[in-house]
Amino acid sequence: MDYHLLIYILIFLAAFAVLLPLYLRAEDRIADGPHTFQKAAILKVATSGLCALCALLGLLLWSVPPELARVFIPIALICSVVGDYFLQYIALDEKRFTIGILFFALTQVFLIVSLCLHHGVSWPEFVITAVLACGVWALVTTLKWKLGKTKVPLICYAALLIFMASKSVLALFAGAAGAANAAADTTVGITLPLALMAAGAVLFVISDSLLGIKYFSGAKESRSKLYLITYFLAILLIALSSLF
Repeated sequence: MDYHLLIYILIFLAAFAVLLPLYLRAEDRIADGPHTFQKAAILKVATSGLCALCALLGLLLWSVPPELARVFIPIALICSVVGDYFLQYIALDEKRFTIGILFFALTQVFLIVSLCLHHGVSWPEFVITAVLACGVWALVTTLKWKLGKTKVPLICYAALLIFMASKSVLALFAGAAGAANAAADTTVGITLPLALMAAGAVLFVISDSLLGIKYFSGAKESRSKLYLITYFLAILLIALSSLF
């Protein structure tokens, strides 16, 4: 690994390690008043913005001219920053929820475009997406989750998320199979970007699943911040995947 790239990554990891705990602490105190709520919102956007900045600057510094597929990763992460802003204000204005979901849907679209440019398109991810999306629909209907008018947009978003995650994981498996079948070819196999993207995609799915349970299942309010931790780790890993 390039020495300067390593220093670059360490700087962003250090900043992330400072910002995330600050945001989580502020999130615990959002009920104390408008000032603490605004502070939490700023820290949330700053934390996700840091990941977008990491990918964007990395693209400009280490990919000259920029590879087309990589261009879509910082764009996706910028969309997630905007989505974070709107979703932070759900408690004050539920209409912003739809806007937040729209930007997170764009996040998944741009990640899918990046993955398809890198690894092509194959039928298994479509099958997996169709099966799991139907399963999500059946599950929320059976459990009578209170989604209201957001049910269709959320299912569409879930389908995009599932497609992105399945595409990432299948690309990782394809790399592993390629390594097994062509051990002498050093260009084939599991690469660090593949592993980071797949891990980030899986964490994204876990985070949104936990978020859905928290807000729509009707269960007792949980103070767990696991859905936030997994989300920020997801976008951090996705950002890092664009640097190699």
